[in-house]
Amino acid sequence: MNQLHFFSDEIAARYGRKLHRIPFDLALGCPNRPGRFGPGCVFCAEDGSRARHLARHLDLAGQAASGIAFARRRYHAEPPYIAYFQAFTSTFAPAEVLRKLYAEALSCADFRVVIVGTRPDALGDDVIGVLRELAARYEVWVELGVQSAHDRTLALIRRGHDFTAVVTASQRLAAAGISAACHVIAGLPGETREEFIETGRRLARLPFRAVKVHPLLTLRGTALASPEFPVKPIPLNEYEYADWCAAFLRELPDDWLVMRLTAEAEPDRILAPKWWMEKGQFLKFFRQRFATGEGELFPRVVTGDGSQTLYHPGFRQHFHSLAGAATEAERKFVEPTRLAERLARGSVRLLDVGFGLGVNAAAALATAFRCGGRLDIVSLEVDRRVLDAALRLHPEGTLEARLCGALRDTGAFRELRCRVVLREGDARRTVRELPAGFDLIYADGFSPDCNPELWSFDFIRELVRLLKPDGVMASYCSSFPYRGALLRSGLAVGESPPFGRKRGGTVAAFDPVLLPLPLPEKERHIILESTAGVPLRDPGLCGERAEILARRERLVARLRSRGVPKWYRA
Repeated sequence: MNQLHFFSDEIAARYGRKLHRIPFDLALGCPNRPGRFGPGCVFCAEDGSRARHLARHLDLAGQAASGIAFARRRYHAEPPYIAYFQAFTSTFAPAEVLRKLYAEALSCADFRVVIVGTRPDALGDDVIGVLRELAARYEVWVELGVQSAHDRTLALIRRGHDFTAVVTASQRLAAAGISAACHVIAGLPGETREEFIETGRRLARLPFRAVKVHPLLTLRGTALASPEFPVKPIPLNEYEYADWCAAFLRELPDDWLVMRLTAEAEPDRILAPKWWMEKGQFLKFFRQRFATGEGELFPRVVTGDGSQTLYHPGFRQHFHSLAGAATEAERKFVEPTRLAERLARGSVRLLDVGFGLGVNAAAALATAFRCGGRLDIVSLEVDRRVLDAALRLHPEGTLEARLCGALRDTGAFRELRCRVVLREGDARRTVRELPAGFDLIYADGFSPDCNPELWSFDFIRELVRLLKPDGVMASYCSSFPYRGALLRSGLAVGESPPFGRKRGGTVAAFDPVLLPLPLPEKERHIILESTAGVPLRDPGLCGERAEILARRERLVARLRSRGVPKWYRA
């Protein structure tokens, strides 16, 4: 598939207007759930994906009325409609029962298209006969639950059938002249990106005409959410899923239709993944990404204050707060360290740990330009590729563009009375090569759980060595282990006002008078009197991420065994 062809667009072209789906729950259950507490698929919720506005007690006429009212209210939808039999397995009944239920539902409104959601093991000859009868009066599509082409995965997620059943069902539907779509999930437990793409290759050889694909959702109350489930999936964020999905779709025939690309559920039921993009935002992003091929190495995002940031796929995080990249630089770094006041008194030396897109350094330079002060910045960065990405992000001629371009080309930037020097490589090595005497230090690595190398007690101690007696260290990070490392390094620790999250950033100094806000006394007890504040350790300043995190887990376990509480309670 080299171009996206959406099912909704095809239907609109055929019937002269967009047709909206009216969902029905036939209350038929599922052959994979023999009882109320039967095993079932590990991701399946108790309601079997019933539309959120349907109540189980409604009869079919009531469901139709509720669905039409919802579609009119939300989408201004008018007839004709699509009848969508989605919940559980909508063919799991004897033929005479199905014939009656379908007829009753379809008599409730003007329906032109019928979509029946089912499983490959619930399509006996009599059921296919009923679907063939429907197809004589309506445009009928069967949405066949496939999920994966790998039997190992199907067994793990307790599907109750193998892939051979999918092959057989698709061929029997095609022989009966019934159009079929395959329903596939990305990010199933234990499956890799390549295995997901291989599912696409295998499906492409079968007589399907459409695909419904979405990322795996871990919902409250499902077997997948249970601590006992043996293989925990790695949640796919928006960018990862877009990458997987684009690669999967490119394996499919060009004439296939795309029925769906996202999954929906009540937000409070979703444990993972937690996406920041709304459905419309993601679809717009995905269309652009699919149309342009592989897309940017670091996808760009407009933040809440209108400034832009990028997403780093390696760390699985954005470079800045989505509440506002530029505002975060001011609120978490420039203002809490009183940079303008220091520049008014004389020259300032600033260590910028994690240059990234240059937003913090540019905010500091802009302050110096306004004050007419002398500012000398040393910026540390491990990945030169972000400079090229930043140049595409910042408009030509802006301070950020001039800064990033100069550092990329020469490693240094000079304007007015200010200078920035870029030191490339692992910051853990670089800090040991720097002379002491910095007035300010901005700690801006990715978060401790994915970039622990820049938050360990051992690294913080090196930063403290570089700080002047009246110096100040600032960060957006407010984690207990980070603040614990600062306290144990001899610094007083306080906060900056919150921005973009409930907790404020962290400000540290030898002199507590320099702190904008004191650390709450309860938080100080949490950090020092429970395992919550146990710092990360990286004694040789050369450990790998997993090693550093595992070392802290072992230390916390030892302390707990000695009676140190997990959490301080007054």
